[in-house]
Amino acid sequence: MNWLNAAVGELFSLFIDDVWFSVSILIWIIFGTRILPDLPLDTQLDAPLLFLGCAVILVVSTWRAAKA
Repeated sequence: MNWLNAAVGELFSLFIDDVWFSVSILIWIIFGTRILPDLPLDTQLDAPLLFLGCAVILVVSTWRAAKA
């Protein structure tokens, strides 16, 4: 059973290097597609806010990796 856990872990690490980064990007994309259009903002701000959130997540992830 240990070999199965090791194999699944290796397969997972082939596609996802930073779990925090991947999960936070997914959450932000879900927020941007589900919640952001319902907010009382101008629709022209949706794309820049989505980009800004992704950029902030990238900077924070890079900062965390550099600190470690």
